Amino acid sequence: MALADTIRPRPPARFREWLPKNIILVDGPKKGEFWALDDAPYLGEIADCLSIEHPCNLVTVRKSQQTGVSILALAWALYIADTAPDNTIYGLPSIDFLQDMNSQKLQPLIEAWQKETGKQVIFPAVSRSGAGSTIYEKRFAGGSLMLANANVATDLSGKTTRYGVKDEVSKWQTHVTGDDPETLFFGRFTAFRRTKSYKIFELSTPEIDTGDELGDAQGHCRIDRSFKRSDQRFWNIACVECRGEFVQSHEGFHLDRLHPHKSFYVCPHCGHIVSETERVIGVRNGRYIATLSGPDRHPGFHVDAFISLMMSYEAIAEDVLNQAKPGGLGEKGIFNLVYGLPAKVKGNAPEYERLMERREPFAEMRVPAEGLILVAGADVQHNGIWAVVVAFGEDRQSWVLGVRFFEGTTDNPGEGAWTNLDEFFAKPLDDAFGGQRRIDALAVDGGDGGRTNQVLEWCRRRANTYAVKGAGGRGVPAISVPAKKSITKRGKRKRFGSAMLWPVGTWGLKAELFANLHKLGLRSGEPADPAGYVHFGEFLPKEYFLQLTAEAFVAEVVRGKFHEEWKRLRPDNHCLDAHVYAMAMAEMLGLSTRRADDWAAVRQRLQPAPEPDLLNGLPLAGPRAAPAARNDTASQARRQKWKNRK
Repeated sequence: MALADTIRPRPPARFREWLPKNIILVDGPKKGEFWALDDAPYLGEIADCLSIEHPCNLVTVRKSQQTGVSILALAWALYIADTAPDNTIYGLPSIDFLQDMNSQKLQPLIEAWQKETGKQVIFPAVSRSGAGSTIYEKRFAGGSLMLANANVATDLSGKTTRYGVKDEVSKWQTHVTGDDPETLFFGRFTAFRRTKSYKIFELSTPEIDTGDELGDAQGHCRIDRSFKRSDQRFWNIACVECRGEFVQSHEGFHLDRLHPHKSFYVCPHCGHIVSETERVIGVRNGRYIATLSGPDRHPGFHVDAFISLMMSYEAIAEDVLNQAKPGGLGEKGIFNLVYGLPAKVKGNAPEYERLMERREPFAEMRVPAEGLILVAGADVQHNGIWAVVVAFGEDRQSWVLGVRFFEGTTDNPGEGAWTNLDEFFAKPLDDAFGGQRRIDALAVDGGDGGRTNQVLEWCRRRANTYAVKGAGGRGVPAISVPAKKSITKRGKRKRFGSAMLWPVGTWGLKAELFANLHKLGLRSGEPADPAGYVHFGEFLPKEYFLQLTAEAFVAEVVRGKFHEEWKRLRPDNHCLDAHVYAMAMAEMLGLSTRRADDWAAVRQRLQPAPEPDLLNGLPLAGPRAAPAARNDTASQARRQKWKNRK
């Protein structure tokens, strides 16, 4: 019996137990320390499902950033090499992803693991020999870990594989041949499908939500589609007041805009205000609860910033507050990277009739008290110029103060419609304080190619006017560094004189504008107008609203590739373009970068000083002093002298 016990094969260790004895963190605040479940308690159950003895074949994690799930995936690959060696494929969406992951994560993880434990599981790289490991293949006794570019078909074909990781699977793209990378990836596991002895771990931050309930629509986020097919496990925490369990989400998060560190969560059961300290306690003692069941549902986990111990309510609040600022995550980034959810595209403008219904009775071309930035945008056509004037407030609320069409020729910057635009720009506007204000900045579209030279020439001669050119595509800043353009006339380049052409990121500005157009305010029965709300005056004509909503955001699959673009619904979109250019001017003037004291200074400068009280500060008059006593003797002597004159 003693011999039998000695030679009996030991079952592989559970992944949860293997982790804290083998994985050394290679970055972050606990760099150099062993991995600990206390730092990420929500990873324990995921690790259990990834253990060799667990019967599931697929594990899905829909996650946000800064959650520790990516390290778990790399650690799982090393766990397989150490305890149940077999071929493993690790897929990433590009060669750059692979190289960065290998140099910054995987290779340091391997070196720290083997140095600390004394194990030599992964073969070292050996020059002039094919037996050692390489950048894209880590070899060990019994198999190898292959790093594959999921967007290259040849990387997903060939060697039979038993284990696999689909990292950042939402960014995997259909190949130019029309082949789906997930289908090719799964083909590597064919030999193990009958016995169901394979295991795949897929993880990713989400991407686009097409609105399809089952996630089957083309272009829908891959990780969200798989999560919808799983048992959908969410991490529940208990309220310290009522002990009721609940899942944290952005709907229950209360953002303190003035003091982000005071942001909090409200228990949906008893209304108790959950502090950051209570959140940490709740997360450490929380548990996963599956929301769906059924024989065909695999383990699926949702991991977001609300349960990450690397994040906090304050950090979440700061990300939300900074989303629209330069360098911020943007609304899509907040949903994907903080909430761990696919982002619904809100680019489609509402019906123009709904916008007309919410018009307000404020005066045309009169700046409201809240309008601290006054800007305009102009769209130049061959038969005239469209101009839109917009005022912006501190919280990004805006007021459309007027729209004009200056009819006339535009081929000569000194004649026709240009003369009217000149008069329009030079004329000050009345404000709510009884004063007058000039437009702070005017953007003129010079990017259509037909009137670029005229736009450059006109703007070159006028202060606070900017020739702009729309730049499409995601990630382009609202306003970028300008390019100096020499002005030509009749095909000849001028020897002297040049103007600046400012690139405008129309994609992001349109997305922000259309998201704001969907917001409801006082005119719709809401208790207040939200930040970013767009106010329209009753003077605005129907044509303005038709042009404002003349485009829609379309996301579709074209020739096997996911494609996004802004498409025209109507031929005339000049007011939309002019409005977007006005937004770019507001960004140039500091709409997203000004601090509270900067806004206070602007407000103080614009508001008139109180009328002075002329009597204020003067000393009160005391009782009138008695006249000095008259010297009668001296007076009589002077009088007598006058009488005796000759």
